[in-house]
This record gives sequence, structure tokens and C-alpha cells, in this order.
Amino acid sequence: MGDKILIIGGGLAGLATGCYGQMNDYKTKIYEMHFIPGGCCTAWKRKGYVFDQCIDWMLGAKPGIDMYQLWEELHGLKGKNVRFFEDEFNCVVNEKGEKVIFYTDPDKLEKHLKKISPEDQDIIEEFCDGVRLYARSPNFPFLKPEPLWTIWDKVKYNIGLLPYIKSILKYAVDPIESFANRFKSPLLRAAFPFIFQQKNPDFMVLPYLYNLGAMHAKNACYPDGGSLELAKSVEQRYKDLGGEILYKKRVTKVLVERDKAVGVQFEDGTTEHADIVVSTIDGRTTIYDLLGGQYVDKDITMLYDALLNNDTNKVKIYHGFYLLFLGINRDLSDVPSSTTYLLEDGSQLFGGYQNSFCVRHFCHHEPNFAPKGKSVIEVFYYSDYDCWKTLYDSDRESYNEKKTKVANFIIDFLEKQYPGLKGQIEAIDTSTPVTAERYTGNYQGTVMAWSPFGDTEDHVKPLIDKLHMQLPGLKNFYMAGHWLSTGALIRAVSSGRYVMQFICKNEGKKFKVIK
Repeated sequence: MGDKILIIGGGLAGLATGCYGQMNDYKTKIYEMHFIPGGCCTAWKRKGYVFDQCIDWMLGAKPGIDMYQLWEELHGLKGKNVRFFEDEFNCVVNEKGEKVIFYTDPDKLEKHLKKISPEDQDIIEEFCDGVRLYARSPNFPFLKPEPLWTIWDKVKYNIGLLPYIKSILKYAVDPIESFANRFKSPLLRAAFPFIFQQKNPDFMVLPYLYNLGAMHAKNACYPDGGSLELAKSVEQRYKDLGGEILYKKRVTKVLVERDKAVGVQFEDGTTEHADIVVSTIDGRTTIYDLLGGQYVDKDITMLYDALLNNDTNKVKIYHGFYLLFLGINRDLSDVPSSTTYLLEDGSQLFGGYQNSFCVRHFCHHEPNFAPKGKSVIEVFYYSDYDCWKTLYDSDRESYNEKKTKVANFIIDFLEKQYPGLKGQIEAIDTSTPVTAERYTGNYQGTVMAWSPFGDTEDHVKPLIDKLHMQLPGLKNFYMAGHWLSTGALIRAVSSGRYVMQFICKNEGKKFKVIK
């Protein structure tokens, strides 16, 4: 029985793994290549402004459900105020200036949509009834991986699912674009795929219903301090439990003896041994760089061959973003917090997949990101990785010029929406998928790894259900994080809980939680 666990990566999955490891009397140590915790859940300062690149909305704010219990166990929201999405989530504006506002209140949303298109009454009512259904806050299980469910766990889950089963069976296989095409109104057809700010063409209708319902039920929030402060809160919980985290320590190899993980090697050539190793970083890096691709099966090979060959017919990942942050000497608290602009010509958005970008204002959710009377604007769009990477590798000067050219195009556009804005810019920063890859190590700068649904999910699911978060043929080694769980902060931290439950089971220990 081993009691020393080394954890690779100090993102939320790594921190959660460490917390639950400490709770179960393991001696854990986290190694993080940067100097702050959080991984993708991060922010940075420029000239008195805070630029936060992670949280759009965070699930788990409503007491009494598993998601909330996770944050409670990890002290993620301890001592924090949270702000809810009490009016609108996103506004979509087309090329003619026509608007569709996606209110979180289904009654208000229904009234607004019917005013735009009375002839679409039936489908509008269908969608808003779905939001009402999920506003009842179904308690989807997040505390225990399915392979460890007892008979009673399965009974409780199935009973709790009964009110939603018809909706799930229908909307978990109905793509949002197909749903949108049922509208007679061209405006609603164009706007609906952009409810989540950018179009996710592979998304089904279900997550739109669920998340708008969660916002209305106050299960989705924006926490004080945003992404980095959330990560710091979980880091403090880890330290309070006796855990140790070391920064600026990049792991380059997992040490293996006789098909058993025995420690790690660092960038400087030094090593550290342990009884168990858990990797919470990029999946491809873990399996093929740290372990040399020796421990795979057909599902893992299928996933990563398709990923490396960019075979989107088999698997898909969330794209990376082009991001533009602006610190503005202007109060934008009277402006909606999120607006997606649909463009006639998006050719100036280098690498853009869609003729659109989203503009977010943080005045509503975190006014402390800017000095009093001032504001932070974040602009983003899904962007291709390869075009930025080719430019970055071949001509760094041209790469920087292209980032600036895109920023100037967006700023010129915003100047028309907010006259005088150009002269009020006090801080500016840009990021591309290449930036995200360099900072986080995530393949092609993806922020949430595998995109759910379809073939991708079919091949990811066995990583937990069959392999129990291990790799075939390798003992004392586990993985956690988005490359096991797909998307969202709540899934990242739940994967840390799951992996420790599997470790405890394999070590013959009873899993426990310290409140």
C-alpha cells in the first residue's frame, strides 16, 4: 500500500485531486510548471485592470445538489459573494442591427421571442418549456464515478431522472443548428446557435436548456474575484489540508519500472519517486510524451490518432480562442454583459471559423476587475490553431502584426458601437490558441479538451468506465482532468474526486471527505 502521491499539474483537477488525497491520509505533492495555480482557470493584470480568460458562468451555486457539495468540500466559494444571471445572458445582433436577447427567465424569453416572430409560437414555447423544466435543478450525480455506484445509487439516479427522461432522449440527440432551422424567422434561425456566445455546431439542444435553466434557478453564477481567485481558494484548501505545491517545476517524464509508475523526472533532469503518480495535464502530452505512447488500447489510439490527424469526422475538441482584452476609461455598467455580433464579412478575423465575435463587459459580474468608473472588455472568437502556429513558427514579427491587425479591426468596429472608445483605451492584451498552448500545455490551445456528443464521447467514456482513470498495462498511474471528463470546471474538480475514489478502492481504503 502506497502513501505518497505525486500530481502533475496545478489546475483545478490537480488541486482537487490533491485535496481529496490529503483528506484520505495520503502525502501528496503537486508540480505545476507556472508560478500560480489554476491552469486554464486563470487571469492576469495589466495597468490596474484584471483580464480573466476562463469563467463565463460557473455551475454549482445552488445548495442541495452534488455540484454545490463539490465546491463546498473544496472551499471554492468559501467567503465569496456570487453574482447571478438574473436578466439576460447574451444578446445576438445581426448585420442589420436586429437583436435577439436570450433572457435567463423563460417567461421573459418567451414573450421576447414571440414579439420577434409570432408565427414561431410553437417552437418558442417548446424551447422555453425546456428551460423551465431544467430550472427545477435536477441533481445530476457528480460525487462518485459510475463504476463505483451501488444499487441504491443507481435507483436514486433513475428515480431522479424520471421527470427529465423524455426531454433527455429528445434533446440529447437534436443538434442546435437543426433545431434553429425549424424557425420561420430568419433572425431567430441565425441567432439561436449563438446562445452560448459563439456557435457550437456539434452541440445538442440539451445543454442550452440545462444551462439557461441553471441560470434562472441560480445554480450558475460568477464568483467574486473570478477564475484566478477561485483557483487560489482551492489551492488554499489544499494547503490547509497539509498538501504541498511546487511551482516552476515542469515534469518531462513519468518514471516506470516493470510496468509500474514509480515517480517523475523534471526538466532539469532531477527526479522524485513516489508510490502513485496522477497526471492532470494535457492528455496527448501525458500519454505520448511523458510515457512514450507505450500504454494505450484501441479507444485511446482511436482518440489520439484522430486528434493528431485532425479527423473531425471521428473526434472533436473545443477550439481555442483569439482573445482581445481592453481596459477602458469608461463606465459600461449600463451595457449588457454579453453581446455576439454577426458580421457580413468576417475575413478580418484571422483564423475565424464564424463571421462573428462576442463582446463581454465585466461591470455586472466583477466590477473590481477595473478601477472605479472604468471597465474591462473581453472580445473573443473561435479560432483555428494551425494558421496562428504556422505564422508563429515562421515569422514572429508577422505573427505579432497579425494579432494587432485583428485587434485594430475589432476596436474600429467597437468604436461605432461606443463612440469615443478608441481614445479611452488604457490597457490592451491579445491571446491566440498558440498563446494558450504555450501557457497551459493544452493541445492546440483548447480550453476544455474533448467536445461532448457523438463518436468522441463514445471513445472518452471508457477511460473512466472501463479503465477507471488508469492506462492499460500500467500500474500505480492515473489520469484526471478534462481529457478524462470533457469540459466545464465542475467536471474538472469532480474528476479529482473520482480519481481518489478509484485509488482508495484499489488500495483497500474507505474513501472519506473532511468538511
